Amino acid sequence: MGKLTNLRHLQNLLTTLEYLPKGISRLTSLQTLNEFVVSSDGDNKCKIGDLRNLNNLRGELGIRVLWKVQDTREAQKAELKNKIHLQHLTLDFDGKEGTKGVAAALEPHPNLKSLSIQRYGDTEWHGWMMRSSLTQLKNLALSYCSKCLRMPPLGELPVLEKLEITDMGSVKHIGGEFLGSSSRIAFPKLKKLTFHDMKEWEKWEVKEEEEKSIMSCLSYLKILGCPKLEGLPDHVLQRTPLQELVITDSDILQQRYQQDIGEDRPKISHIPIVKYEGE
Repeated sequence: MGKLTNLRHLQNLLTTLEYLPKGISRLTSLQTLNEFVVSSDGDNKCKIGDLRNLNNLRGELGIRVLWKVQDTREAQKAELKNKIHLQHLTLDFDGKEGTKGVAAALEPHPNLKSLSIQRYGDTEWHGWMMRSSLTQLKNLALSYCSKCLRMPPLGELPVLEKLEITDMGSVKHIGGEFLGSSSRIAFPKLKKLTFHDMKEWEKWEVKEEEEKSIMSCLSYLKILGCPKLEGLPDHVLQRTPLQELVITDSDILQQRYQQDIGEDRPKISHIPIVKYEGE
């Protein structure tokens, strides 16, 4: 494999391989590598550091089996911040605890447009997720990070348009930490927001602050499988340009807003499209 030094495209490896051969680290002309499977043992298998010289990678890259990365120093060898042509990155931690340092060392280049973090296994977010360093990020998905206790300050991402959060099962409250505190504008470009399977989520609060604009472009909100959520923030319902609200498998919300008569019904009556389970 390492002799194919002019190779530019290598796709669909996961359909046949459980690991990548060591020689891939010498393919410095490589532009397409959809999946990188991390190994921790064997002389002929790729470790995370074998990504170091693949700085021509572009388009999409998914890094799997990250629980096999031994420590922060090893993760730093990947030098993801030098992959300036990557547009979409997926990091899959397999749910293992103790990967916070590894995740911190895998900070991508700020040019990244789309990011998916899957099965992150620690209770606290790593450093670059707590900062607004990804200034060009438009799409973000956080999936199955079920041990995280709170949301990162995603409202500080200046051009984020689509946010999908799935199965953060330890989160019970979402408040000001979600909006961030370093800017007068929170989620300035966000258009589509989706929450899936937040089984323990009970409260969502948006405290209106003077001189702070919040979700000024939001047009679509979907709440799916959030059975304990008691209500939606008045600000989100009444002070954003919301065009479509979808509520599914969230009994308390459906009972609260689906009533034909009641004090909460007028809060959504102006939204053009409102859908509930089965509609």
